[in-house]
Amino acid sequence: MEKLLPRLAVFALEVSIAAAILLIYFSLNSMGRPLEIFSSGNNSGHTFSNQTKGFNVAAELRNHTILSSHQNETTFQDILPLLRNATTDDKTVIITSVNEAWAAPNSLLDIFLQSFHIGEKIQHLLDHLIIVTVDPKAFERCKTVHKHCYLLKVSGIDFASEKFFMSKDYVELVWLKLALQERILELGYNFLFTDVDILWFRNPFKHISVYADMTTACDVFYGDTNNLTNIANTGFFYVKSTKKTVKMLKYWQEARNEYPPNHEQNIFNMIKHRLVRKLEVNIQFLGTKYFGGFCIHGNDLSEICTMHANCCVHIKNKIHDLRNIVADWQNYTNIPVNDEQRRKSFTWRRPGRCLH
Repeated sequence: MEKLLPRLAVFALEVSIAAAILLIYFSLNSMGRPLEIFSSGNNSGHTFSNQTKGFNVAAELRNHTILSSHQNETTFQDILPLLRNATTDDKTVIITSVNEAWAAPNSLLDIFLQSFHIGEKIQHLLDHLIIVTVDPKAFERCKTVHKHCYLLKVSGIDFASEKFFMSKDYVELVWLKLALQERILELGYNFLFTDVDILWFRNPFKHISVYADMTTACDVFYGDTNNLTNIANTGFFYVKSTKKTVKMLKYWQEARNEYPPNHEQNIFNMIKHRLVRKLEVNIQFLGTKYFGGFCIHGNDLSEICTMHANCCVHIKNKIHDLRNIVADWQNYTNIPVNDEQRRKSFTWRRPGRCLH
């Protein structure tokens, strides 16, 4: 026994030292680690970059994932098979939504899907995209151009035609989408929601920290990803499935009664400080240098990830100016890689029909 005690003491000391090293490691690396859960190459599988080597992101997320819902067991229940088919290995899906007007041929959906094909090694992300349709014609059109389509059944409201910003039907639609997003979290899936009038050019997950509960784009970005005074744009946001984030989306929806009538983005900006204080969620913001829009965007095409047709009304105007953005991107990518001067000086043209 006397011989055993020193050995136990040494073992306990070694365990303590190892734990301290791990604690220091995660503390030093917690702030900027990207959520690179998608392969940047082909569709053969999902790999992690060298930046995440040695740290199992998928296992970390699964440990905090809610495995089953505790409320509204039948709500949106039919989306579960689609989630299973579209998910990545770590249970993440990309979500967008369309109605008949947005899904029509040569409309916003076609331009949105085109951007994945002309972007830098992001075509494989389409395997994880679920297109939520809010009327039967949009659903039928979706099935002709994409493999993961979901019909969100709505009674009493016609969502098929163009919905103008802040109209009654528009407000109802954005809150309905938030309820669906809550359900996706309850079912244990992380999601990245993107408006269909956002063009994708590079993998956005490289800019999303695994340690953030929610990461959102901005209309106004003040240079600090953790600054809550940044003005969020929830047309593009990622949420990790945890008990805290389910509570966050419930709280967000309940806050609708405090500020009627309003849409979810404005209310989020009103309550984001409360969400952090009461629920202790970690909210981070994406800079407009990488995630731009017609309102504010970066001019360096070598760094841009997405471009949003915000600050723009009417679908025809969005389509016109987004097509110009596609043309600008294609002209940029056609410049030889070794022609650094031309690439560096090349930038977007000013929106022709928006911002007027």
